[in-house]
Amino acid sequence: MKKAILRVFFKPLTIINRIKKKDEKLIFFYSNLGFRDNVKAFYDYLIENNYNEQFKIVVSINDWEQYVKRAPKNVTFINNKQGIKWFMKAKYAFYCFGKYPIKPSKKQTVINLWHGTPLKRIGHLEKGCENIDYDFFSKVLTSAPMYKPIMADIFGCTENRVEVMGNPRNDEMFKKDRIKDDYIKGGAGKLILWLPTYREYDEGFIISILNKDELNSLNTYLMDNNIKMIVKLHPLQTADTQGIELSHIKFITQDELNRSDMTVYTLLRNADGLITDYSSVYFDYMLLNRPIGFAVEDMEKYKNKRGFIFDNPKEYMPGPEIRNLSDIEEFIENIVSGNDLYKEARESVNDKINYYKDGNCCKRIAETFIK
Repeated sequence: MKKAILRVFFKPLTIINRIKKKDEKLIFFYSNLGFRDNVKAFYDYLIENNYNEQFKIVVSINDWEQYVKRAPKNVTFINNKQGIKWFMKAKYAFYCFGKYPIKPSKKQTVINLWHGTPLKRIGHLEKGCENIDYDFFSKVLTSAPMYKPIMADIFGCTENRVEVMGNPRNDEMFKKDRIKDDYIKGGAGKLILWLPTYREYDEGFIISILNKDELNSLNTYLMDNNIKMIVKLHPLQTADTQGIELSHIKFITQDELNRSDMTVYTLLRNADGLITDYSSVYFDYMLLNRPIGFAVEDMEKYKNKRGFIFDNPKEYMPGPEIRNLSDIEEFIENIVSGNDLYKEARESVNDKINYYKDGNCCKRIAETFIK
């Protein structure tokens, strides 16, 4: 009901947006789920390359108050209500979480950066969402030519409006920061990163394949072998990890990363191996060509509840299935010994999923769309 009311409210704004004059020197960013991911990565690139010397940049985000006092020159942080008028002024606009349901003017360039290369069904491919209008952009970006028809179907647009550019957030995996990197590793010989995705049917999900005793056993194994494990919780998860104190397994939240001025991609570039499930983040991690394990014991349930883009998603999961403590230890032992059993399969999938295998996504996007 609320969304229906909002659509009625925003409908006249599309008309106003079409006739409103655009500021050729105004770049606008929007997010309703925190200042992070592709929006933040692309914003950071523009600041690092002094785009704010030539352009005014307005960032409309739900957590805007955290950034107001440290805004760079010609950058303004505002809330999403105030952002409406700035969006309609802007020549250039970028979003990846949420959007204003206002159709772009022909005088605007509105880019849907999205937040990853999908594995699970989203948009028009998700049951019950077939008739929702998602088309509020000039272009939507993706990571490979095979995804052009998929993204067109998801968002209800033509394929010529899907551009293969890669994900801006992936550029961070090709950078180095000695202070942050040393802090993350914490002196460990190897680092294993575990990234569980969000499950609508189990918001408290963390590591369902391990009970408390097995978690303690895993911690002992990691301690004996000088290995650190970080479990990064999904931003929408409600799991409570307070009271879980382990020497070599650390649970962290998105808020903790934000406070440390780090992202998931800071963690990924330092990880010697990744354990995940249905999160598209593993498509990103394949760019580093390191081992990936898949904890997908509830695949049938997830398939029935949410569904996948591909008929057989396991064809796009080049790594061992992680079902129990023994599988975890075997996965880690192979990493330590350099026994990379899935290297060729991973490279084959990576060629399909990631057309560009560099750290220049932001550069491509800026040079293509900001004139």
